[in-house]
Amino acid sequence: MVLYAAFTATGVALVLPGALLPVLLVRWSLSDEQAGLLFFLFFLGSMCGAVVSRGSLPGSIARGCGAVALGAILLAVASRVTAFAAMALLGLGLGIVMTSVSVLVSRRYAADRAAHITRLNLLWALGACFGPGLELRGAAIWGAPWMLYAVAGLFVVLSLLVLGLVEHVEAEAVSAGMHWWQQLRRTPAALLLLAPLATGIESAAGGWLATYARRSGGTLDATIGAVTCFWAGLLLSRLVQSNRRVAATSGKPLLRLNPWLMSVALALLVAANGGAMVLVAALLLGLGIGPMYPAVLAQVLHRGEGGNAVFVAAGIGASVLPLLTGLVSGRTGSLRLGLCVPLVAALVMALCGWIVARREDFAG
Repeated sequence: MVLYAAFTATGVALVLPGALLPVLLVRWSLSDEQAGLLFFLFFLGSMCGAVVSRGSLPGSIARGCGAVALGAILLAVASRVTAFAAMALLGLGLGIVMTSVSVLVSRRYAADRAAHITRLNLLWALGACFGPGLELRGAAIWGAPWMLYAVAGLFVVLSLLVLGLVEHVEAEAVSAGMHWWQQLRRTPAALLLLAPLATGIESAAGGWLATYARRSGGTLDATIGAVTCFWAGLLLSRLVQSNRRVAATSGKPLLRLNPWLMSVALALLVAANGGAMVLVAALLLGLGIGPMYPAVLAQVLHRGEGGNAVFVAAGIGASVLPLLTGLVSGRTGSLRLGLCVPLVAALVMALCGWIVARREDFAG
């Protein structure tokens, strides 16, 4: 239960930068390019967390929780300059926790790995769904620093609880076998590309959605509604995919069709002028992106070759696409054009999904 609680908490913490971005932009007078750099460092830290996860699983998870707590505290008191280092530390801790818990669940339930990984990510989505509303309303009532202190306190408690785990299976090393760069070479390119595309679109859209809704003239409730619709769609799609029978039979249709749903949703989001259209587009995008990363993760782990490589690849996408979105937005003066970055990524993902689904060794 503690492990699943920790993974749910990472969902709450991972949406924190995106939820508080409108507040942070004003607090530190950041441009869109600088905000994109914040996202880049945050998700780069998460990727590094996947690489540096070492030792026993309880110890790795506890260290990750400690890093998240420290990063949140530093972010609460940070200046415009030190905020970048605090954001990187926050991401590092989350990367360690998510990697360690994911590997543990994959080992425990190898027979029906896809369904269990989806269920684990379902809990993550639950935290991500309710996190933005709590964080935005909390920041509006008590101020952003106190929300960050609350997150820090949550992860301190989780760190202490995880240290109490003594099961031998959980004490296995996180990394075994090949190094991640060797695993990268042995994983099919199209399959490996799906991981950074899935996490990149999710982080770019999820990270910038609150700011986009606010700039479209939305009130606080409308902004919360847009972000909640996105994560609720993601939660719902993972709930459906968590069914063992569905997970075992929907692999190929999912990889072939969901990227097109994501493309349509992002096109609607770019074309929207606020109001209900933003909510509909956010919901459709969440429905499309929800099961993609768990499905790709299950495919890589099924081959026994991916190991930490898929987490590294996912971290690259999650860090680069939000940065590119911010750069395009800053250079053009339009966040609407910036969101064309994840739209193009969704179209590339449609091609990769079609290639992977045609492979003879496709599992599921």
